[in-house]
Amino acid sequence: MKEQTIYSYKLLRRFRWRLAGWLFQLLLIGLFPVAASLWLKIPADRLVVTLAVLPAIAVSHLCLFRLYARLRSHHPQTTPDLLVSPWWGAGCRHPVPLRAYRGAEATVLAGSLFLAAAVFVWVPLPYGMALLWGTAVLGLPRLLALLASLRQPPHCRVKYESGSVAFLLTDG
Repeated sequence: MKEQTIYSYKLLRRFRWRLAGWLFQLLLIGLFPVAASLWLKIPADRLVVTLAVLPAIAVSHLCLFRLYARLRSHHPQTTPDLLVSPWWGAGCRHPVPLRAYRGAEATVLAGSLFLAAAVFVWVPLPYGMALLWGTAVLGLPRLLALLASLRQPPHCRVKYESGSVAFLLTDG
């Protein structure tokens, strides 16, 4: 006997962050030392060490997502693709309503930007700039997926998958 579920879902759209997205992010991160060296008049090779703040941004994304999902009772989980996922391994076990998805992603984007701005005043200028720039660049997949969600019907559900976000419509 086949396993049956109560609901069946129709895939409306899948937003994937593929190799081109990763390369674009890598290009933007690589351009930071060059642009900052021109603006701050510091050699670019000395600014490369400021990119050490990037893991802190990923940790803030993960912590903010888990906090929001836990407060909304959406059963957050950390997926095994933690280091290679554009969402840094953050997701929910089950599909969530579109409204909850938008709330979670907006919270992570705004919260990480707020944290970066708050830390900016306490760290040296090159590190603060790297933190703000990295927050903007590493938030691109979330922002673009959030913008893609605006074209979906309000009653659809969102499933976090490995390297993608699927927008689903319930049949049942």
